[in-house]
Amino acid sequence: MYKRSLPALVLALLMLGSAVSCGDSGTQDEAAANAQTTVQETPNASPTLESVTASYADRDYDGYVFRVGVRDEVDWETYDVIAEELTGEAINDAVYNRNLLMEENMNIKITEIRHDRPATNLTQSVTAGTDDYDTVTDGLFIAAPLVVQNMLMDYRSITSVHPEQFYWDPQIYDSLSISGKSFMMTGDISIMDNAGTWCMLFNKDLVKDHGLENPYDLVNEGTWTLDKMDEMAAAVLHDADGDGQWTEADTYGFLTEGYNNIALWSCADLKIITKDAKDLPVYSYDSELALDVLTKVLDIQFADYTNMGSGSNVIYGGMNTDDPSREKQFANGKALFYYAGMINITLLREFDTDFGVLPAPKYNEEQAEYRSNYSYGNFTIYVIPTTCPDAEKVGDILDAMAHLSAYTLTPAYYDKTLIGKSTRDEESLPMIELILNTRNFDLGIVYNTGNVCATIITMTDPGNIASTFAAMEASADEALEEFLEDLEKLY
Repeated sequence: MYKRSLPALVLALLMLGSAVSCGDSGTQDEAAANAQTTVQETPNASPTLESVTASYADRDYDGYVFRVGVRDEVDWETYDVIAEELTGEAINDAVYNRNLLMEENMNIKITEIRHDRPATNLTQSVTAGTDDYDTVTDGLFIAAPLVVQNMLMDYRSITSVHPEQFYWDPQIYDSLSISGKSFMMTGDISIMDNAGTWCMLFNKDLVKDHGLENPYDLVNEGTWTLDKMDEMAAAVLHDADGDGQWTEADTYGFLTEGYNNIALWSCADLKIITKDAKDLPVYSYDSELALDVLTKVLDIQFADYTNMGSGSNVIYGGMNTDDPSREKQFANGKALFYYAGMINITLLREFDTDFGVLPAPKYNEEQAEYRSNYSYGNFTIYVIPTTCPDAEKVGDILDAMAHLSAYTLTPAYYDKTLIGKSTRDEESLPMIELILNTRNFDLGIVYNTGNVCATIITMTDPGNIASTFAAMEASADEALEEFLEDLEKLY
């Protein structure tokens, strides 16, 4: 299993002080120099940043300019591909050092091409038959349509990429494969995927003030469930001015949004689409368990203690809006729980509110493990266009980038994420590890096949679930059939 685990991070943090350039660290044997091999180690073994870098020292790509299409969208701008200079900021310097190691040892130059939606530009490039990008990183939902348009290369056909290695995430590689082909990858190569992973933030002071159970203990005991969350959230609701109007002046049990209908449902270890023995999609959204969980989720989403259920004016997202927003509400200490992207962790560390990080609750205590969801539009992955003239070279550079990131970028991300305004939140570390290691990737969310995902997101009444599913069944089945036919033509 892909794990960004504590032993690896401690080791990597110790190695961050190692030499930035390892060009004179010696040579490797012929097998390790081959672009189709890599150092075979685990995160808990003994390789150092120097020895890992040295394993790429005999690559000579003759000054090749490696072109990465990245996002330039407000609030979700890619910041883990290029760093122009050392600034003392952990992530910036990790990116700078990683790139310098790659450029000096592999004789390449890494550049980025910025677009609001780089996957859209990739589409234009492939359609025109031009070689404009070596790879593109963009949101899952934006990149997914390119699969059925035959614009992305299958990673399984590129021998220089090593998905079995710890620095790649096998969950996305396997869960989003179709007919034995995988078109999207992520892992230590990126922290934008972490930013787009959902987590449950909680206010530690409100827990203490209301005599509530320690959420960390609940997680560790396996008793952090939707029912427990419901109980705790209800205990905190407070109309501060007693006017019966729910505004930013009041305190809420749970801050949420419509997308969390599907996000919380998914965390019960459910999928809209599973796969058959041939690795082909089949629906699974309408089982008895799926209906029961969705009923519970909607009851919570629209309870009177939430910003949605109370009709509050706290409905917007983002710190930059002048309107009341969920981020501002939580930052001001006026909510117990807030379920949103991990991008908010570092943002909220700048405020005085003492908060912790949890996985989403399980459906019940019988559920085997916690599961995590993600923003289908902002969780970023790496894809390779079919116009790529040398996939083995591009794959080798990507593999090296992911490998070295495990010793530079990933520990810098954890360091940045844990540092608060006045303290370092070590308690959150195992929770963040748990969240990142249990993401429940679902083809039905990523492709929105049959509009099932979008339908669940817009639901408001638990009493209408069964009838809504029944009404869309025929069109959803037809859409999945067409999807499979399109794939069959291509692959």
